[in-house]
Amino acid sequence: MIDINNTFVTSDHHFREWTHFGGLLCESSKDQEEEHVTLWNSVVGKDDLVLHVGDFSDGRIADLDDLCKRLNGRIILVKGNHDVLDDAIYRMAFADVVDQMYIDELKLLLVHDPETVTLRPGERMIYGHYHRGMVEPPPTTRDSICVCAKWHGWKPLTLAEAMRQMDAACTRQV
Repeated sequence: MIDINNTFVTSDHHFREWTHFGGLLCESSKDQEEEHVTLWNSVVGKDDLVLHVGDFSDGRIADLDDLCKRLNGRIILVKGNHDVLDDAIYRMAFADVVDQMYIDELKLLLVHDPETVTLRPGERMIYGHYHRGMVEPPPTTRDSICVCAKWHGWKPLTLAEAMRQMDAACTRQV
């Protein structure tokens, strides 16, 4: 059984893209990235579980190892479109790497791009992917929430908080 109060969800940090793209395509600078690491560690404890729903970094091995050592928590990577390294490399830095994840007891799917899946009745989804060029986040609904770091103050959300926000949207929509 998963502990929803000590499990965190987030996505789309795109760590180190400021070095790879010279700041042209990324949303943060080196100084901002340091702040993002600090914000992450302000909510995630060393023994907590983090489900990172894609686009963790720019795909360079040395950067990946350095970042994972500096971030609190055991991180499972749900791969996104920018997570292009071989799974064996990701497994050296992360607790696990998967294309998508399903938590049976919550009927909850975690996937980077929500347009790649169809939910069955009663299922919910946590996703990322939607952030670049957007000034407002996608709406949270009774069955889905976008956990892109940009929309949540660059801090991972507890799974309990993500579920609470979907429940609140459900109440508003009825």
